[in-house]
Amino acid sequence: MRVFNQLVFDQVVTGTAEAVSSSEFNDLLGKSMALYYEVEVCQVAGTNPTITVKHKASNSGRGFKDHTTLVNAQSLSGTPPLRFVGQAPGPLGGLGQVAVSLGGADNTANVKIWACGRG
Repeated sequence: MRVFNQLVFDQVVTGTAEAVSSSEFNDLLGKSMALYYEVEVCQVAGTNPTITVKHKASNSGRGFKDHTTLVNAQSLSGTPPLRFVGQAPGPLGGLGQVAVSLGGADNTANVKIWACGRG
């Protein structure tokens, strides 16, 4: 049964530093038995850009740890918008967040991620 379907990440990501979803979604991303993600990437620039997307979990809200790699170093070449899907199987932990990082040099991309909670 679907519990929710929500846009949980909408950011321009620049460089290789990890960008995470807003804390307003932490509770939502921890309340389902499984999460299904759709990642949309457009306005890509840089040299040999790749994207990695992870679901992170925490019970305390401090020190989120990697739970599942949803998209692993996928190339961002091609005609935008580029779309990727991934699943974070349960149990997920009490709270969750999505983390995005780019690989390559001098990269930037507009990234949107929708989460569908099931269970």
